[in-house]
Amino acid sequence: MPLESLPPKEPLPRKKATRHILVFQLKLLADAIRDLLFSPISFLAFIYDLIVRPPVEESLSYRVMLLGRTTDRMINLFGEHTLEEGYTIDETVKDVEAALGRKLIEKRRERAKGKSTSSS
Repeated sequence: MPLESLPPKEPLPRKKATRHILVFQLKLLADAIRDLLFSPISFLAFIYDLIVRPPVEESLSYRVMLLGRTTDRMINLFGEHTLEEGYTIDETVKDVEAALGRKLIEKRRERAKGKSTSSS
């Protein structure tokens, strides 16, 4: 479809854009930490497998790759995975946002009560 035929779209609100970039940066950080940890672990697993020579299904290298797939789904860097596929960082972000939202509402109520008591 040519670009000209696309319907006009609303601009992305700043709040939503800020949330997207912060969550993406969090995921990039988690991915980088995972990579830093997995690099030496996978190398040690490879050396172990060279020495012990276990069947493929029992090799540490294979297990490291399976764990890598699991953590890849959990980090969900590009939003390709859903909750049905297992836990993702997105679920934690939603939980934290909900908890912060509740705290903010409680503080606003406390301030409103304080103002109404002091004005009476």
